[in-house]
Amino acid sequence: MIRIAIVGSGWIVSDMLKAMKAVQGYEIVAICARSLEKAGRFGIPNLYTDYAEMLTRTDIDFVYVALPNTLHYGAAKQALLAGKNVLCEKPFTSTVEQAAELFAIAKERDLYIFEAISNIHLPNFFKVQELLPQIGPVRLVHADYDEHFGRYDDYLAGKEIPVLTQEYEGGALRDINIYCLYIVLVLYGRPDTVYYAANTTGRHAVATSGAATLTWKSGVTAICTASMDSDGLRGFFFQGEKGAIRVYGLPNFFTKVELMLPGQEPQFFELNRYEHRLCHELDVYRDIFLARDRKVQEALQEKTMLIMDTIVRLEQSMPQ
Repeated sequence: MIRIAIVGSGWIVSDMLKAMKAVQGYEIVAICARSLEKAGRFGIPNLYTDYAEMLTRTDIDFVYVALPNTLHYGAAKQALLAGKNVLCEKPFTSTVEQAAELFAIAKERDLYIFEAISNIHLPNFFKVQELLPQIGPVRLVHADYDEHFGRYDDYLAGKEIPVLTQEYEGGALRDINIYCLYIVLVLYGRPDTVYYAANTTGRHAVATSGAATLTWKSGVTAICTASMDSDGLRGFFFQGEKGAIRVYGLPNFFTKVELMLPGQEPQFFELNRYEHRLCHELDVYRDIFLARDRKVQEALQEKTMLIMDTIVRLEQSMPQ
């Protein structure tokens, strides 16, 4: 059994709690939030407003960091220094250097730290990896996470939404396009060129929609779009010289996979074992921790470092 403490009280906490209850091996023992009222709405037994105090508990195996983006690094580091393993929400940190430091601290103290990312652990994604050779050399990948957020309307109405502020490094790239980017990076590695064009909206001039273009010398071009301000296409489309693969649903769900080959009936695959999108990643992190599988953990760390490197490169590529 892995005993979890949570820091944060945003909507993702409710989502993660549902997933943890649906898989085996997790027990929620405490939560820390800015107020006892916020902490108390999840039905967790031990409530804190002092993070350092919560970290003194001896019955915590992992701290789940579910804070706004810019607070991930500080909260994760504090937990590691207190001897706790960490599950940290995406995006992992603000910079590549911060990510490397957290991994170094965890290694030095024989602890585990994971980035909470769902789609690269889904069986439907593994099926895409298996099917790709059938469509021949891939030339174009279209990845789309386009959804008109209700929180975007609240933002326009004057409400302060952390994910839509520059202070907390909000916006479409780090919050939702990361799901599109994770898939293409795992499949094709570090891109040779990157470029990001974004639409900035509202009083904080946050990039609420944008398109990232990535190219590889192998001949692949990926266009990853994400929007919080408008609805649009959702999913992935891989165009190969001998066929195509379509993935249905938002990129963090990978709901259904379709293989399209010339002269053949389309083949459909729905292999995700859980209804909730976060369950598969929890299975993976639990198994790595209980088996003390450093090799798999280090492979995931390399993916986190790659995504952080690519996000920073994309941000630096934006027109001034």
